[in-house]
Amino acid sequence: MKVQPLVKEVIIENFMSYRYARIGFQPGLNIITGPNGAGKSSILLAIAVALGQTYTERGRRLSDLIRRGEEIARVTVVLDNSPRNRIRPLPRWRYNEIYLTRYLRSDGKYWHELNNTLATKYEINRLLNRIGLNPDNMFIIMHQNMIEEFVYLSPQEKLRLIEDAVGLKGYRDAIVKSMQRLEHTLSEEEKIKELLKKAEEKFENIKQEHEKYLRKLELEEIRGRLRLEAAWIKVRDLEHQTNLLKEEINALLQEKKKTERKIVGLRDSIDYLKAALKDIEKDLIDGFINKVSLEDFLSLLNKYKDTWNSYLNDYSELKLSKYVLKILNEKIASIETELRELSFRLEVALKQALTLGERVESQRKIEEVEEELKKIELELAGYRGISREVEELYKRYLGDLNRLREKALIVARNREKVLKELEYRKNIWKSKLIKLISDVRRLFSSHLSHVEAVGDVRLINLDDIEQAGIEITVGFRGSAPTVLDPYTQSGGERTTAIMCFLLALQQYIRSPFRAVDEFDVHMDPKNREAVFNLIFRISEQHPDVQYLVITPGTLINLVKTANVVVVQNVKGVSKVGTLR
Repeated sequence: MKVQPLVKEVIIENFMSYRYARIGFQPGLNIITGPNGAGKSSILLAIAVALGQTYTERGRRLSDLIRRGEEIARVTVVLDNSPRNRIRPLPRWRYNEIYLTRYLRSDGKYWHELNNTLATKYEINRLLNRIGLNPDNMFIIMHQNMIEEFVYLSPQEKLRLIEDAVGLKGYRDAIVKSMQRLEHTLSEEEKIKELLKKAEEKFENIKQEHEKYLRKLELEEIRGRLRLEAAWIKVRDLEHQTNLLKEEINALLQEKKKTERKIVGLRDSIDYLKAALKDIEKDLIDGFINKVSLEDFLSLLNKYKDTWNSYLNDYSELKLSKYVLKILNEKIASIETELRELSFRLEVALKQALTLGERVESQRKIEEVEEELKKIELELAGYRGISREVEELYKRYLGDLNRLREKALIVARNREKVLKELEYRKNIWKSKLIKLISDVRRLFSSHLSHVEAVGDVRLINLDDIEQAGIEITVGFRGSAPTVLDPYTQSGGERTTAIMCFLLALQQYIRSPFRAVDEFDVHMDPKNREAVFNLIFRISEQHPDVQYLVITPGTLINLVKTANVVVVQNVKGVSKVGTLR
């Protein structure tokens, strides 16, 4: 099957030393060569600018890249979007060719076009992200002098570039998003805790007032019961007194009837005795006149005496009974008056008791209840300022407090959820990195062996995503491996080690296009040849990946499949040609 390139062509107009040039590229390895100052690096820079890169090494402004004397420059990258195994690299685009163009004006205005239609940088980035082509990542496009710049990067910066190049940036971004969510959740939880603390403090004061209010209601209820009990005790006592008076009246009435009957009997007896005395007096007179015997006379006289004594006794008893009857009547009248007053008081007490509630029975004395009632009234006086508004206030604050507590529980659950999600994402990120670096270090060691060197790649601070990084160690010609830095190794050793690392890493880079500019400037011939052989071998092993290598040096052992572009500068204008 024929392999197709991704970058099919770059068109350069009024860009740096170019008036107009069209440079075609092939699948696999493309080499740009030519003398220093010919304009080799400008081709890679034109590709990067067209793809949206903001970095330039030739000037601080993109307008500085416009050819001197011109007002506008245009660079275009033609992407081959024809199907591979029936699938296009960019499936949403049905065109076989996609033109990414960038215009640069001397007044500082720049814009992008996508297939001759105005496009935003965001749209260009979004399109390139689908194939993993990030022009700002030095592992994908490494401009001139970037080899040296790589050494100066911190372990953390190196790791971030690697993640972006191999497609692990999404895992880091997911972790960062989770950390941001966690930070937001923790901040929200802290705010809610603070609000909850204040609410609980305020609620505690309201609660105390509410407890006083509840105590007041309890005391009022007790007072109500005591008042009801006292009212019915009064009714009970008045009823009892009324019943006693009624019983007393009934007893007096019975006594009165008995006395009245006695008076009637005494009157009858007195009338009888009066008649009997008259009869005896007549018999005594008749006996005195007729001169009855002394014995009969004395008998009549004794009878008279006895009858008279009986009369006197009955008369005395009658007078006494009448007096008793008078006393009874007076007493009855007095008690009846008292009974009427008591009945009135009972009626009033009964009405008052009924207004308080249904009858309750009590065995206590009224004094006992009234004493307890006084104590309740005295305690209630201390709650005089507590109003019913406290109840509404308490309910409102309790509702607010419960809502805050519920929100705190939700936020706490969210925190746990985010923590689990964060831990899960960290574990995935770690496992992916560990697997990647494990594979890269194996290839790195293998590549180093071709330049008589040893080395390693290791992850550091992997438990802290912000401090996590990679550390590269290398040792040449029998020396112990040391950390790759700007000071320990020579320039040639540094570039050789970095190229070995880059070639090891590029096996896992997502982008189907990779470029490196003048990596071999400081290399000795032996290492340059070894690294080029690695590039040739890797490009043959991965024909679906397009490589662009820029070198000012002589090409040795050139593979037949390489597309060689030769650049010359003729009277200040760069010219290109191809060498087969």
